[in-house]
Amino acid sequence: MLGKFFDRILHEEEDIASGEKGPEEEIKETASSVKKNRLDIFLALLFFLGAVIVRLYFLYFVSDPQNAGDGWYGNTYHHWQIAYLTREVGLDQGFLRLWDLKGMEYFWGPLHPILMIVSFALSGSVSIENARILSLVFGSLTIVAIYFLVSKFWGRWAASASAFLAVIHPVAILNDTSGMLEPIGFFLLFVGLLLLESAPLFAGILWAWASLARAEAWMFGILLLFLSSRVLKKPGQLAKVFLGWVIMTILYMKYLLDYTGNPIYPIWWNYLANARGVWANNVVYSSYQLAVKPYLAAWFVLSLIVMLVIWWRNKAKSSVFLIFGFANWAFIGGFMGLTHYLSGFQPWFWYIRFFEFPYIFAGVIVSIFLFHMLPKLAPLLHKIYLKWVFWIPILLIALLYQIVFWKPILEKYDSTRPSWQRTRSWAEEFAQAYDEGRVLIPEGDPSFTYALVYFQGIGGKDIIGQMFDPFFYMEGDPYENWGENREIVLGWMKKEDITLILVDSERERYKKLFEREEANKYFEFAKVIPNSKFLVYKVFPERIRIE
Repeated sequence: MLGKFFDRILHEEEDIASGEKGPEEEIKETASSVKKNRLDIFLALLFFLGAVIVRLYFLYFVSDPQNAGDGWYGNTYHHWQIAYLTREVGLDQGFLRLWDLKGMEYFWGPLHPILMIVSFALSGSVSIENARILSLVFGSLTIVAIYFLVSKFWGRWAASASAFLAVIHPVAILNDTSGMLEPIGFFLLFVGLLLLESAPLFAGILWAWASLARAEAWMFGILLLFLSSRVLKKPGQLAKVFLGWVIMTILYMKYLLDYTGNPIYPIWWNYLANARGVWANNVVYSSYQLAVKPYLAAWFVLSLIVMLVIWWRNKAKSSVFLIFGFANWAFIGGFMGLTHYLSGFQPWFWYIRFFEFPYIFAGVIVSIFLFHMLPKLAPLLHKIYLKWVFWIPILLIALLYQIVFWKPILEKYDSTRPSWQRTRSWAEEFAQAYDEGRVLIPEGDPSFTYALVYFQGIGGKDIIGQMFDPFFYMEGDPYENWGENREIVLGWMKKEDITLILVDSERERYKKLFEREEANKYFEFAKVIPNSKFLVYKVFPERIRIE
């Protein structure tokens, strides 16, 4: 029953058409197609401009363009840090050698750092705005790609409604201006799907490139490869798309193997390790997490069922995009609800990057139902003037979006403003004690790194994360064998020309270091960072003597 329903209403019109066409019919059809394509391009451009304008307004007039969400969206600063330090340090160490202060440079992929480095060069600035505008542009382009996909299979009306809902969705606006990576991956996947018939080799390459931006694109790229046979019918096309994906993927795996020793490093740590709770100790779920788990599990099961029904009963070209969408729903519901990742699930997860595409895809489903399915079930509704009536529920849904999402989004974002001001003040306090040489700072606060670089002018080559100090690699208590370890630690500081250290007062290794070396006058207490747990110590590397 359900399968027949999908058979009837989800296949595209071209599958129904049959029979030979005469020369006159082909000429008329070609002219009509050109006219249609021009209109689609015009509408897609309008939606792109609308998306860009709305997102730029949010970026510059609602949010603080320098505050990507400090203390909430901290990953934006982390991605900036990887791109900036790769430019400043990593590229001097080897081909596309990524760099980070906390050793997570290969956790995502090299594409975003590369694009960021290009944007630094084009803008002449290392501002975090580069990251936010980059994701804004790719998010807007993703809406264009979705418009063309929906228009191709379900018509311009459904495509316009889908794009409109994506343009004004608060979650999409927030996340497209966040500076994160998801828009890049989705754009590449969808453009590959659009080009699958006309340029299958390039489509495969694009799907492989998507995995260089987001780890989940490995899995979704493989899914699209598996489904390509539904679209590619000409001899050799299927081989081309596989060839494009395989060649690029093998090159990427070789790159990962060389630098990390693991050819599937992003997949391993993002999903396989996270799902098993490798980084988790004594996992305790909150009452909220336990309450939301059944809903995530139900979402996973229902999405999986619908995906499998479409896969089994619907072989049309349009089924590829639908299966992708429901697979994404199943992936989000299953990964967050049925693995150790649940332990990190927060109430505000519903309006951050994980759920942007699920909301957009929900808008696509609603639009297809109103402008494609209903007219099939009731032919009278094919009349153009009746289709305008279906914009009423679309506008009501758009209004509901604004009511439901903006209040919690803005409350959460506004809560990051004090954190951002505090980060900037800490960086200023620290920089006041800096003259020259290199600084050694805790590795876990990329927003602080950004404030040091952008506002205080301390260059990336002069910043070292404490994860790279000798203490980090010493097992047990380093002071039990201080005679030998002292030479290693002090020799390293002298060699690296460390002149200033930001110390977390809870890290005993530095407290003990300063106490033991107090008589030698190698270190000097400089100040306490106000409203923090951080202390600043000056280092005099020229005084250090190793016997």
